Amino acid sequence: MVNASVYSLVTMVSAIAFLVGIVLLIVSIVFTAKGKKPFIAGIICGAIISLCGVLFFLYGLFGQLISGINTMVSNMPVATEFTPAEGSRPISGTFKIDGDEVTLPCTVTDLTKMGYDTDYIYFNGYIMLWTFGSDNSNYDAPQFYVYLDRSYDYDSNAHTRGYDQVVAVKLHDDMGIGFELNDIEFGMTKDDFIAQYGTPAHEIDNSVAGDSLYYLGDNDVIYRFNFGEVNDGNIVLVGIMVGTSEYMEWEMTGLYHT
Repeated sequence: MVNASVYSLVTMVSAIAFLVGIVLLIVSIVFTAKGKKPFIAGIICGAIISLCGVLFFLYGLFGQLISGINTMVSNMPVATEFTPAEGSRPISGTFKIDGDEVTLPCTVTDLTKMGYDTDYIYFNGYIMLWTFGSDNSNYDAPQFYVYLDRSYDYDSNAHTRGYDQVVAVKLHDDMGIGFELNDIEFGMTKDDFIAQYGTPAHEIDNSVAGDSLYYLGDNDVIYRFNFGEVNDGNIVLVGIMVGTSEYMEWEMTGLYHT
């Protein structure tokens, strides 16, 4: 990469060349206009020198601009991994869906072997699984979301495969499928949850989508607990998501492991 000082030197020299070319051009035109010996060569040389001076002057300025931007970007602090909030502690325990232990990452087939079915259609970042044998025509059967490895370029409405890697699952309190993780359950208030499990590793407050609390878990997973307001005004647990740390760090911060 060319040093910024080189661009600065080019800018200075080209500015001088431009001035010299302009002077030569003007003098040559004046002498020619007075009827003396035509200074055609001087006019041509002056025009070329001044034009080159302008071009290299712009080149130098542009180079200094790009060099300055690169320096500014390189000096910016770069986050390479997620750092849990100070004072947060992991939530230990085995995560289960309707009594079946879920170990991530796994495959779509691993989940269907637990008694769930899917149409294998990838839509808006996830596929749906529901209790095997249910009438899923209107997605009104007990169901949950399944998120696949982002390293693959899945197209919406594309058919996924049984061996596709599952990196996260998500349940809502209105899906009809329960989960087990210690004594956590839908309907717990946010205040009670924090009082029991402490400061979250990460927190996102959203007045529309609700508050999200993230906690580290066993076996390199991260939990996201979603809290929303119910009719009585309490902020209670309405959703849970568990995924691999790499996926969840991206999901909450936009960062990938490096």
